[in-house]
Amino acid sequence: MTIAVIAEKPSVAFSIADVLGAGRKEPGSRRGNGYVVTWAIGHLIGLAKPHEIDPGWKVWRFESLPMLPKEWGLKVLEQTRDHFEIVQSILNSAEVERVICATDAGREGELIFRYLYRKAGCQKPVQRLWISSLTPDAIRAGFQCLRPGHDFDNLAAAAEARSRADWLVGMNFTRAYTVRFGPDLLSVGRVQTPTLAMLVEREREIRTFVPVKYCEVEAAFGRGRDGYSGTWFNSAKTKSEGEEQAQRLPPDRVQAEAIRARCEGRSGKVVESSGSDKSFPPPLLYDLTELQRHANRLYGMTAQATLTAAQALYESHKLLSYPRTDSRHLTSSVAASLGPIVAAIVPDYRDAIAPGTGTTPLSKRFVDDTKVTDHHAIIPTGAPRAGKKLGQDEARLYDLVCRRLLMAWHADHKTRVTKVVTWVPAEAKAGEKVDLFRASGTVVTQVGWKALDIELAKSKKKEDGVEPERRLPDGLAVGQIRPVRAIEIQSKKTSPPKRFTDATILTAMESAGRALDNRELEEAMRERGLGTPATRAAILETLVARAYVERSGKSLQATAKGIALIDVVHESVKSPQLTGEWELALKKLERGQGSLPELMVGIERFVIEVIGNMRSAPVAALPLSPSVAPWGWEGLAAAR
Repeated sequence: MTIAVIAEKPSVAFSIADVLGAGRKEPGSRRGNGYVVTWAIGHLIGLAKPHEIDPGWKVWRFESLPMLPKEWGLKVLEQTRDHFEIVQSILNSAEVERVICATDAGREGELIFRYLYRKAGCQKPVQRLWISSLTPDAIRAGFQCLRPGHDFDNLAAAAEARSRADWLVGMNFTRAYTVRFGPDLLSVGRVQTPTLAMLVEREREIRTFVPVKYCEVEAAFGRGRDGYSGTWFNSAKTKSEGEEQAQRLPPDRVQAEAIRARCEGRSGKVVESSGSDKSFPPPLLYDLTELQRHANRLYGMTAQATLTAAQALYESHKLLSYPRTDSRHLTSSVAASLGPIVAAIVPDYRDAIAPGTGTTPLSKRFVDDTKVTDHHAIIPTGAPRAGKKLGQDEARLYDLVCRRLLMAWHADHKTRVTKVVTWVPAEAKAGEKVDLFRASGTVVTQVGWKALDIELAKSKKKEDGVEPERRLPDGLAVGQIRPVRAIEIQSKKTSPPKRFTDATILTAMESAGRALDNRELEEAMRERGLGTPATRAAILETLVARAYVERSGKSLQATAKGIALIDVVHESVKSPQLTGEWELALKKLERGQGSLPELMVGIERFVIEVIGNMRSAPVAALPLSPSVAPWGWEGLAAAR
């Protein structure tokens, strides 16, 4: 008897076939040693289109909405029908006794297999291969620990719920808004539209921004190594309005000129010097979103370019673990096996390696079984890099992942921040105004993990909103006198908000548009993000392809077309928080909390109400009632 193995892509199937000894080439498969290995070429099967479910839905009419299928039919995608027929014949062959699902170990991979298995009419027993690396050792270990297919029924239910929800929202709302506000096609999606709404909101903030002009006065004290610069500030305003506001003077320069006249040719006296030590632990390991953010900040790589390169490093080069992960931690078992991996990558970084790297157990900061669900953080596999021809993006990502793992054994990066206040004049006469100047400087007291960090070029720091660090003279202390060497009035104006980049929009998508300062809240919101790490890059590229967003360098800018769409879309359809709660409902279903039918009832209510409100009133003025939320009114209220 033969065992059929279904992989997601040909390259993965070939890797599995090599390990299993299935080396004989056949059309659409590899066979041998009791196995036949085939692949899906991504999605071979999709949900049926509206007119394939009900012929009355073929013509786009508002009166036929909402479209709520009673039965969810599956269709074979025409461009890959020939290959589906090969896979179908393998699954239903009399010689095949059982099937191993070896598609990507995640929600989308599970859906690809389940739809294929169902459409093929197969009823044979299923086992699941669940691995995070495609090295031969990892594949062999995975086949020794195959799991029953039904262990992943909750994952499949969540995947199917996501697929149906996207159909219901996309098909119904795209038709509704196109028919109502056409003639152009208005594409509306469960995740893409809230993402576009965040980009549009930022664009409006930029376009309506009115800059405020102001002046600052900066004095240079001392000379050479003893020199430093300080900015004038109003001590009375510092506590009530903050340091930045306390430094600002009216733009007419009258007060600024008065300060300059008082201070020129005088000497300053250091009246306050305080220091604080800061310690920064090594950063957590990469999940896909953090890798995409970092690659965008450092190299300007788009989210999609990062995903493509990371996928190639995983599938083709076998140098990285599974990249489509949302965890930044390792399990204890993976952590215990890091020795050979570290030994393989250490030679390229020998001058920056901490003692005990790869031999001392990692701290609990990086190892936590409770924070790893489908896959652990992205790490190197330890496979030899020699002889592999990596593209520039692939080489850069591999380097980043290696560095990030090696940082985990390093000590904290430590700095000392010193703040100095200087009075001018040093000896004020009775009734004479005293001017204060504030200066700060940062000194690295322990390099720690930064020995492996790739710093942004200083010219790019300002561009990314990070001011270059200043240094103060050594030995600067209270009571010291420094002459005012120069004094300058700087005319400035407030800046508009920055446009999103791939890095910053990914952060906004991950937190469903919320600005979060609290780490615990940030962790809680990760489950309420827009989309998943595996899908966010595709969402951005879809918005660009549909001309709702355009790229300008690293920036993402909403177009007139994108703004016009958001202007007419119902508030609930474009709400990042609301869609984030929807994603949480899917993740709860994945954990076995709730059921697919219950969730679909709630989603259908949502679609029914939005379409109904469009019929009866202007879209922009419509409030939602509690019945629209598939996760319950309390979740909706919290999201708002």
